[in-house]
Parts: sequence; structure tokens; C-alpha cells
Amino acid sequence: MKVHFTTLGCPKNQVDSELMLGMLTEAGHQIVEAAEGADCLVVNTCAFIDRAREESVNTILELAQLKERGRARALIVTGCLTQRYGGEIQTEIPEINAILGTSELHRIVDLVNQADGRQAWVSAAPPGYLYDAQTPRLLTGRVPYAYVKIAEGCDMGCTFCAIPQFRGRHRSRPLADIVAEVNGLARRGIQEAILVSQDTLAYGRDLSGNGDIGDLLLALSDTTMPWIRPMYLHPAHVTERLIAKWQRARVVPYLDMPVQHGDDGILRAMRRGVTAQRMLDVIARLRDAIPGVTLRTTVLVGFPGETEAAFQNLLGFVEDAGFDRLGVFTYSVEEGTPAADMADQVPAEVMAERAQQVQDLQDRLAWPRQKAFFGTRQTVLVDGPSADSAFPFEGRTAGQAPEIDGVVLLRDRALTPGRFAPGLFTEVAIVEVEGYELVGE
Repeated sequence: MKVHFTTLGCPKNQVDSELMLGMLTEAGHQIVEAAEGADCLVVNTCAFIDRAREESVNTILELAQLKERGRARALIVTGCLTQRYGGEIQTEIPEINAILGTSELHRIVDLVNQADGRQAWVSAAPPGYLYDAQTPRLLTGRVPYAYVKIAEGCDMGCTFCAIPQFRGRHRSRPLADIVAEVNGLARRGIQEAILVSQDTLAYGRDLSGNGDIGDLLLALSDTTMPWIRPMYLHPAHVTERLIAKWQRARVVPYLDMPVQHGDDGILRAMRRGVTAQRMLDVIARLRDAIPGVTLRTTVLVGFPGETEAAFQNLLGFVEDAGFDRLGVFTYSVEEGTPAADMADQVPAEVMAERAQQVQDLQDRLAWPRQKAFFGTRQTVLVDGPSADSAFPFEGRTAGQAPEIDGVVLLRDRALTPGRFAPGLFTEVAIVEVEGYELVGE
């Protein structure tokens, strides 16, 4: 049967889709890129914030219309939206033939086999599934990096976040199993393993002493994977013991540490478990321990009760921290979270204005560091063809994570054959700096 997949949301969702695609391929099904040519349509949804839910619903509706007028016999919906609102979705969109929860990925083959137009409702079971290194996986990116999900769920209980409702409590994969997966990816030609989870530094806390995130990084350092990049590092979990292991591990000098805010009152209301000064101390310690480290963060503006004074504290924190990269989001009311019922909700127009102020400040602060790349030589991992028609290829330095940071636009005036082959590490001279993008020759 011909199956089309649409994947929405974060890299963790991409991993789930690749696992389901691997299972389907192993079972003999054909994966097609064009939805119009599919017998079965599958959409892996996101439910993180309002915009993500809206995109998910609109995508389901578009595929439902395509199913009604095309060759597809079934529409299967999976992902976080189904885990959170499964029954409501099926009621509102009866064209859906099956609902698959985030813990039921292994049932995708059976559902596709039943894709004959009949209703095949599947209730979203409580979150509990963890894949292993033996689970079939079809890599979809056509790039030399792959995401590796080291854990699932979260125990932090941030008041603005609904993720534990549909991803469950934190549960870690066994250390040896992750090492086996990374070794397998290296044998397949992958050059960078990007470690993801909801709370990466919590890895191993549920493994009864059988390894923490530092032990995992040390174990992965013995693999043949050239680049190892952990993401989503909660600042409250950084300890001297972890830093000591990090220094010994062979990981890229890059830290993705979402701080969310810089005002202590807001941090308490968010239940972040850390103060602004503690985060500044952690940042200074990490910069001292990891020479040349690139520090990325995200902040959330407009949380309920964010006064002008609290916002000014956030701006001061961003200036003091001196992040290399920063993403800013506006608060989204999430049903079932404590923050949804808090007083003093911030108007949307105020949130938008504050978000722009944060981004403007970050751009100003980051520019001198970006400009300093001019005239240097950098090792770049070539990702593949560039989206910019003026440059044939693009890649990334160790300080640039895929999709969220800038890239290095690559050109070779001598037209050396194979110089920028995807998956190749190459050294280039940085000859231009354009915002967060670099140009290398």
C-alpha cells in the first residue's frame, strides 16, 4: 500500500514519524511524497501551543478533503494532538479513520493494513512507550544529522506547559541502547547525533544508578559519531559533577539552555526551580569550563503577571547573560495548566511588542560576536544544497544547530569537484557575515 506521511512539530515528533515509517517499510508498504498518490494518509500532529494546534487541525482538514475527492482510502491521525484531544478530534472530523496515541506507534502497521475506509478507532493509551535501537527507522532528512530521543516525558511541572499531559512522566532509555543506536547511525553515514528529549539533563534519574546524562555523554564519546550535540538543557539541573563529566566528553561546544525568563517572581510563578542569579552563575561557570562554547536559549514573554518591571528585569538578564543565540516566544494559554487560571493575563499586543524588544536587544548584543567570525577559518559540516540560489551548498559550524541557528553558505570559486559533498567536514574561510548567516569559501 502507498502511504503518505505529514510530520508537524518538533524533532522529537520527527523521530516518531521516522520510526513509524521504518515499521511500515519493513512491513512492505511504499512511502510516497505526494499525498495525491497515496492509499493511506498519516499526519503526525503537534499540540504544544495555539499556533501548532491550529496548524495540525488545518492539515487534518486538508487531508480529509483530499481523501474525500482522491484515491486515499484512510486518514490516520497521530501525535500530541491526538493524545490530548483524541475523542474530540474524531467527533469533529469524522473523515478520520483512526486515532493513534503517542504510546501506540507500534500499532501503525496494523492500522494501515486495515485502511479500507472503515472506522478503526483506537483510543490514546496513557504515555509509556519508548523505542529501542532495534526499532526500524527510516531517516527522512536527506541530511548528515539525525535526532536521537534519549528520554520521553517530563517531571518538572512548569505551570505554563502541558507537555506532561500528553507525553507523560520522564522515562529514560537504557544507556547501552542509546549507544547502540548512535553506533548504528554512524554506520549509516550520519555525521552528527543530536540528543533530544523534553528534559535532557534529567536523563538517567529513573535508571536506579545506571547512568546519568554525563555518563551517557562519556559513553557516546567512545562511538565513531563525529559530532554529538545534546539539546534542551534545563539550567536548574547543572551541577559541578555534570560539568566535570561534560569537560571529559567529546561533544560539540554548544549548549541549548532554555532560561524562559530573567525575573525571579516570574520564574517562581513558572515553577522553574531556579533564580536569575543562579542561571547567570551557571552560564559563567559553563563558559569558563568549555572554551569557545556557543550558548543558545529561549525566553517566554507575556507570562501572567509579567509587569513592566518584570519585563525590564528580563531585558537586563538577557544583556548580562550575553547569549550567542536566542529564540523568543509569547505566552500561550494552555488548557489544564496552572498558568491558564492565573490572574493578570497580558494582552496579546503587549506580548508582541515585548517579544520584538527582546529580539531587537538580542540582535544588537549578538552582532559583535557574529562580526568576529569575519576572516576566521571554520570547520563546517556540509548539510547539502542551499535554499539560497546564490550559493550551491550550505553547512554548519559546531556552534550552529540545524533549523534553529544560522548556516554557513558555501561557495567554491575554483569549482573543486566534491569539495562540498553532503556529509563532508571541510574547512572554509569566512568572507562575509550577513546577520546570523556566514559565507564560507
